Amino acid sequence: MSFNTEQAIASKVVDKYKKQGYEVIFGPQAKDLPFDLGQYHPDLIVKKSPNEGLIIEVKNSVARTPIDRYREIAETVSQHKGWSFLLVTGDDVPLGEQEKDDDNLLSWEQMRKHQIQAEHLLSIGETEGAFLSLWRILEAALRRQAKRVSIPIERFPTLSLINHLYSQGELSIEQFDKAKSLQAIRNRIIHGYQTSSIIESTKQLQELVNELLELWATQ
Repeated sequence: MSFNTEQAIASKVVDKYKKQGYEVIFGPQAKDLPFDLGQYHPDLIVKKSPNEGLIIEVKNSVARTPIDRYREIAETVSQHKGWSFLLVTGDDVPLGEQEKDDDNLLSWEQMRKHQIQAEHLLSIGETEGAFLSLWRILEAALRRQAKRVSIPIERFPTLSLINHLYSQGELSIEQFDKAKSLQAIRNRIIHGYQTSSIIESTKQLQELVNELLELWATQ
C-alpha cells in the first residue's frame, strides 16, 4: 500500500476484525500465508481459525483497480476450503459495525420471497414500493453472483458493480443498459424526485429481476 488513505482504510479493517475476536496479520510475510499465492502479497490476513479466514487486499478506490488480476487471486483462494478473498476499497458500500462480510446478502430463496412481495405491491398499485423492493433484489442478485463466480466486487458501489459484471461477461449488453437506466430512476426516487415513467420502469425492473433470478438462482 502506497497511500496514507489506504493505510487508514486498512487500520479500520484491522480494528473491525480484532473487535470481533479474529487474529489479524498486517503486512503478512511469506511465512504467514496459509498457502502459496505465487508473487502476490496481500495487505492483511484475518484468521477465524488456523484453517479458516480472509485474504484481504486494500485499495483507495475502485478506479483503476485491476479486477481481472484480483479475480484470478480470488479463484485461487476459493480452492482452499475455509478461505475467501476480500477486496476492500474506500468506495465500498458501508456495512454495520457488527456485520460480517460473508453472510449478509439475501439468499436466492429470500430473493424469491421478496420477489413475490414486490409483485403483490405492483398488483395493488404501490408502484414506487414495488420498484424499491425489486431494486433491493437486483442488487442482492448482482452481489451474490459476483461472489459465486469469484469476482471480488460484491462490496463495490452499484454502478461499479454493474460495470464490472458486464466487463467480466456476467451481464449481457441489454441487461447492462437496462440496469444502468433503471439505476437513474432509482436515484431519482430515493432523492425525493418524481418520475413520470415509474410504472413502465417498474415493469422493466421486474423483467430484469425475473430474468437474472431465472439465470442465476438455478446455477
